[in-house]
This record gives sequence, structure tokens and C-alpha cells, in this order.
Amino acid sequence: MSKSGASESSDSQRATDRSLADVGIVCTHKGELKTFLRRVDRQKSYRENSMTIRGGFLGETNRIVIAEAGSGFARHRAAAEWLAEKHKPAWILAVGFSSSLSETVVPGDIVLADEIRDTHGNELPVRCTLKARKRIHVGRMACPDTRPLIPADKQTLAESSAAIAADPGAMAVVQVCQEREIRCLVVRAIVDGFSEEVPEAAAGMVFRADSRSKGSVLGNLFGGFTAAASELKVWRDRGVDAERHLDRFLAGVTEQISELLERNRRRPSRS
Repeated sequence: MSKSGASESSDSQRATDRSLADVGIVCTHKGELKTFLRRVDRQKSYRENSMTIRGGFLGETNRIVIAEAGSGFARHRAAAEWLAEKHKPAWILAVGFSSSLSETVVPGDIVLADEIRDTHGNELPVRCTLKARKRIHVGRMACPDTRPLIPADKQTLAESSAAIAADPGAMAVVQVCQEREIRCLVVRAIVDGFSEEVPEAAAGMVFRADSRSKGSVLGNLFGGFTAAASELKVWRDRGVDAERHLDRFLAGVTEQISELLERNRRRPSRS
């Protein structure tokens, strides 16, 4: 059977085998997909090791599984491997928040990776057929060991990588997808601008959803209108805005993927 025929056979099997998924998503925490999750019908969730897993349907037939991996390269790789082994999705999307490495990429913008480069000399191409347009950028993404939170670190990373955005976990997902020959897309919503510094408490709240950071934020907000509370509210609102932009983009992308998979199911298999 040809590679195309094998793919069509896999799509047909996926339609009847309830353990298989059409789309897998790896994110860091639920806050990155809060609005998008409302689009997932017949949703169920459970814990798997250190991950929260949410599954359901996009439309009538297309199954989606979302793995909330937590922060960092190793956790994102483990989540992608688990999705590939357990649910064998046709597509895996690496989705979440990111930091700008370019003055032309501003908070609320969407970045799609067509290449990923880490700080150890490794590079991976990412096949992306979607085109850049207003507030949507396609380009290289940097994968540092830690997220750059101050302008000097962003400048250094931008100069060394020639990337337009930074995210510590995306490369891990791409690695797994290329090893398993799974179609992949990296989608990031920008939270902080190239020249902005993100306070550590805000970074914990927005990028990691740390319980300590969330508790600090709530304490400040309910304790009175202080300068710290005001600053944290700005970053909380920034995360909400980025998440809504991400939701609108993902809704269109997952609809296109669903339509493609549905056409493949209806197409007669070729031997």
C-alpha cells in the first residue's frame, strides 16, 4: 500500500477505534486554552502521571485529546510521547503562550514556527503551509532552556538564533512528531513584547500557572489596590487577551484539520 493509502487506512481505523484520536494538543496549562476548551464536546478529564488529560470531540466525529504538560522541555516531550503512544493522533499541535524576540511581533500576535532552533546548535524544520497575514507571523522559533524574561536576555537570544519568538517546550513536541511521522503544527500566542520585562510573579502566573504565583496574585488583588496588584492585573489581562486570540486561531485550524480528515475517511482506500 502506498504512503497515502496507509494514511487513509489509518484515518478509517481512527473513526472506529475509540482509543485513537484525530488531533492531540500539548500545552503547558489549562489557562492557555480556557476558551478553546468550551468548543470541545462530550469532554472528560483525568490525571495521568503529572499531566492533566482532557478529551472530547470537535464536531460530531473528530476526537481531540489535550495534554497539560506543565513547564519545560522534558515535560512537553513526555506529553507528546504519551499522546503518540496512547492515542496515535493524526496531528499533534504544540500550543500555548510565547515571548516576542522581534519588535514587529507584539502581544496578542500569533506565531507559527517553520523552524525551531535551540541554544545548543540543534535545528529542526517544521512544515507549515499556513501563510503569514495581519497579526499572524510565520518564522523561526527559539527554544531556550529557560524563558527569557528581561530585554537583555531577549536581545541576546534574538541575535544568536535569528528567531521571532521564544518557547522552551515546543521543540520537544516537534522532535517526537518527526520521530513518529506525525503531522505537527506549532502555534504560539505572544504575551510579552521584545522590550518588556516580565516580573517573576507574573511569569509564574501566566507562563507556568504556579500555585504559589496564583496565590500571591489573589492575595494582592483582594488585599488592596497596590502597585504590585496593579502590575499583576496587567499581566493577567495580557494572558487573557493572548488566550482569546489563540482560541480564534485554533478554532479555524482545527476545523480545517477536521475537514481534511473527514475527506480522507470518505475516500476509498487504494491498494
